[in-house]
Amino acid sequence: MTTKQKIKIDIFSDINCPWCYVGERRLNKALQQVGEQYEAEINFKAFELNPNIPQDGMGRLDYFKGNYGEQVVSQVPAMDQRMTEAGAEEGIKFNFSDSMTVNNTFNGHRLIWLAEQYGVQHEVASALFKAYFTENQNMNDLAVLKEIGVAQGLPTERLENFFESEEGKVEVRQMEAFAQSAGITGVPAFVINDQYLVTGAQPAESFLNVFKQIAPTIQKLDIEGNSCEVGGIC
Repeated sequence: MTTKQKIKIDIFSDINCPWCYVGERRLNKALQQVGEQYEAEINFKAFELNPNIPQDGMGRLDYFKGNYGEQVVSQVPAMDQRMTEAGAEEGIKFNFSDSMTVNNTFNGHRLIWLAEQYGVQHEVASALFKAYFTENQNMNDLAVLKEIGVAQGLPTERLENFFESEEGKVEVRQMEAFAQSAGITGVPAFVINDQYLVTGAQPAESFLNVFKQIAPTIQKLDIEGNSCEVGGIC
């Protein structure tokens, strides 16, 4: 019986980031192909693209115009089309609209942090992506966040006063500080075995090549993929 090689993968991502949704699916696809060879330990780490956004969010077009000026509006349909096609290839249904809000995701990251304690972090993160991008739900609506948490296996009583407490706040900020110190400026970013960084939503084939190169030794790879930059459009 062969022993599986263990790979630790920390995914720095934001719920507001469509490439993070795509990147997570592509990583899963790669891991499914090598499931007999590798045992992956996956952890989602917090990264806020829009940390200063108001608690009630901003209209998507207003947000883009505020960062890039009126001229960006004409580019949004092509950007959405590209993103929708990329998502469809991974089984993701993106529903972009002018009425979408860009949410403050700090509380969503706290929920993902809590989910790790119950072994459902991956499920909660995936559910948040779907709720935002497919169902256009508000990712800072505490009732929505609680509902998603319970649906993915978090105890109802554990969530009762969770968001009103201080729990998870320090931990989320520490994760974000680590990302900053590590030079991560966009997401998704995948830190493998605590010392090897892959940036962007790589195709599944790229992840497979990475796995081969880090076994048995770690090497620095210089590959770039699509990502969302801080305060930027995707």
